[in-house]
Amino acid sequence: MKRLGISGVVTVAGAAFLLIFYFSGHELLAIVAFLVLIPFLVTLTVRGLIELKRNSLWSLRNRLVLTYVLFGVLPLLLVFTLVGLGAWAFMNELAVYLASSALDRRLDSINAAAETLSHMPADKRDMAAPQIQRAFSMSLPGVMFYLKDATGTHKYPPTAADLNISPEWKAARGLLVYDSHFYGWSHYTGDNLDINVLAPLTNQLVENLVPDLGEIALVETPEQGSSGHVPAAAGSLEAVQNGAARSKRNPDFRITGSSNGRRVSRLPPAVSRLDVPVFIPSTRPHYHLGSPGKSFSGVLWVYSRPSAVMRSFFSGTEVIRDFLVDSLIVVAVVFLLVELVAVWIGVSLSRRMTRAVNELYEGTRRVIQGDFQHRIPVTDQDQLSELAQSFNQMTGNLERLLSVEKEKERLQTELEIAREVQAQLYPKEAPPVCGLKLSVRCDPARMVSGDYYDYLQIAPGKLAFAIGDVAGKGISAALLMATLQAALRAQITAFTPSHENECSTLPEVDAATLVSKLNRQIYAHTAPEKYATFFFALFNQDTRVLTYTNAGHLSPLLFRGAEVIPLDSNGTVVGAFPFAKYDESCLTLNPGDILVCYTDGITEPENAFGEMFGEERLIDLVKRNAHLDDGEIVKNILESVRSWTGTPELHDDMTLLIARQVETA
Repeated sequence: MKRLGISGVVTVAGAAFLLIFYFSGHELLAIVAFLVLIPFLVTLTVRGLIELKRNSLWSLRNRLVLTYVLFGVLPLLLVFTLVGLGAWAFMNELAVYLASSALDRRLDSINAAAETLSHMPADKRDMAAPQIQRAFSMSLPGVMFYLKDATGTHKYPPTAADLNISPEWKAARGLLVYDSHFYGWSHYTGDNLDINVLAPLTNQLVENLVPDLGEIALVETPEQGSSGHVPAAAGSLEAVQNGAARSKRNPDFRITGSSNGRRVSRLPPAVSRLDVPVFIPSTRPHYHLGSPGKSFSGVLWVYSRPSAVMRSFFSGTEVIRDFLVDSLIVVAVVFLLVELVAVWIGVSLSRRMTRAVNELYEGTRRVIQGDFQHRIPVTDQDQLSELAQSFNQMTGNLERLLSVEKEKERLQTELEIAREVQAQLYPKEAPPVCGLKLSVRCDPARMVSGDYYDYLQIAPGKLAFAIGDVAGKGISAALLMATLQAALRAQITAFTPSHENECSTLPEVDAATLVSKLNRQIYAHTAPEKYATFFFALFNQDTRVLTYTNAGHLSPLLFRGAEVIPLDSNGTVVGAFPFAKYDESCLTLNPGDILVCYTDGITEPENAFGEMFGEERLIDLVKRNAHLDDGEIVKNILESVRSWTGTPELHDDMTLLIARQVETA
C-alpha cells in the first residue's frame, strides 16, 4: 500500500468499479468512472516511468525493449481507442442528424402549408383552408390553421383554441413552445393577411421521427422554467423524466410497460458488446408567443445504438456491419502478430545494437579528445556495420571539414569587406539640386550588388547622373560595377569636347562620346562575356534640357501630367563590342516632370503564378504616388515589388532612381 500511494489505491479501486459497472450493463456509470480515473492513471504512469528509469532502465538493452513496447503496443492501444471514440462520436452525430432531419421535414411541411395559403387569392383562401388543413392532418395530427384577413379571423378546425399573437411578430417558422407544449409553427404576415399554422409535436410523433432509432425527445432547457413557466418536453424523455404527473397536463402522454407505471425503454437491444449507446444532445432553438422575435434554447435528445443508426441510415445494414466487424478483427489480429514479431526481433538484436552503440560511444570520446586516427572495427555486413564505416569516414573527413569551415569564415569576412568597399563607391552625399531633384535607392539581392548608380555636379547648374545593370550577380558583378564606376568618373573628370555640339542648348560634355569611350575601356579591361546596360544623362539647369544616352538599358519613363513617355535607346550594351556606336537625345523638362530610371529587378520579379511585376504596374504606382515625396515613392515601389514576389529573398538587385524637375530660386 505504501508503494502504491494514494493515486495507486484510487486507481485500483476505480478500475474495480469500472469493471463492475461495465459488466453489469451500466455503460454510463462505466464511462464516468473511466473519466474520473484518467488523472490518477496519468499520475501513476509518470511515477511508474520514473521508478522504472531509476531501477531497470540503466541498461540500454532494457531501454530498447521498452522502446519497442512504446512504439508497438501503446500506439496499437491508442489506435483502437481513437477508432472507438471516433466511431462512437460519428454514430452519435449521425443519430442526431437523422432525428433532426426528420423534424426539419415536418417543420418544412408546416411552412409549406402556410406558403400555400399565402399565395392563394383572397376569394379562394377561405374555401381552400379547410381542405388543406384536413390534407395536412394526415401527416401532422392536430394541425391548426389561423387566418386573419379583411373578412375577419378564421380558424380550422373551428374547435381549435383561440390564438392571440402580438402584432409585433414578423414572419417566423420553427419550433414554438405554447402552454408548456412543443408545436411546429409557421407564421406568415403580409398586407392585411396573417397566417399561423400550428401542429402539436406529441410524444408519439417525436418518438417516431425515425422509427426504431431509439429514444428521441425534445426538451426545453431549465432556464425557461423560471417565473412559473413549466419547461416543455415531448418524446421519450417526457415519460422518463416526469412520469405520471406529466400525463395529467398532456393528454397525448401514454405510459407503456408494467402496471407500476414504469415506462418500457425504446432503446434497441445491443447486438454485441461494442454496440454501446450514443446519447449526446443537439441544441434546437424555439420561440415563445409572449416574446416576439426572440429565440430560446432547447435540446434534441437521441438515445440510440450504432446498430440502430446503421439500420436507419443504410440498406443492407447486416452485411455492412458484419463486414466491418470482421475487418476490425482481422486488422487487430494482424497488428498483434506484427507487434509480437517486432518485440522478438528487437530482443534478439539488442545485444548487437548495444555493442555497436558502445563502440560508437568510445569512438566519439576519442574524437572529442582530438584523436582523428581512431577507427571502429567492422566485422558484419549490415546497417550497423555501415554506420561504423560512416563513422570511420567521418573521422577522416572531420579535420578536412574543419579546415573548410575556417576557409568559409575567411571568405565570409572578405565578402563583408567587399560589401563595405562597394558601399563606399556609391555617392556619400545627397545629390545636388540643380533644377533636378534626385532620389535613388539600391537593394542588392546578395551581400554585394551588380546594379550601379552615380551622380555628380560637373559645373554650376549642370548635373550628371547614371544608372546601370551589370550582367550577373555576386562578386563578379560587383567587381565590374566598381570598374564601371571608376571608368565613368575618370571619363567625366578628364573629358574635353572635341568639337562644338550641334545643339546649342546641350551641355559641354558630349554624352554619346563619353559612353563610347566608356564602352571601349570596359571591353579592354574585362572578360569578353562581361557587359552592362547603361543609361547616362546630363541636365542643364539654365536651359532645362536633358541630354542622355541609353546603352541597352530599360527605357526610363518620363511622367508629364497624365502622359507617360518612354525614352528611346541610343545604342547597345557597354563592354560587349568595341566598335559599338552610340547616339544621344535631348528633351526639355517642364516643372513637375518626373523621370523614373530603374533596373530589371523592379519589373521582372515574378509572383507565385509566374506573372511578372511588369512596367504597367510600375507606371500605375508612380501615378498614384506622384503627389508624395520622391523618397516615399521609391519606398512604396520597392515594398510593392517585395509584396508581389511573396518571398523575403530578392531574385535580382533592385535599383530605382527618380528625378523630378523643380524650380530653383
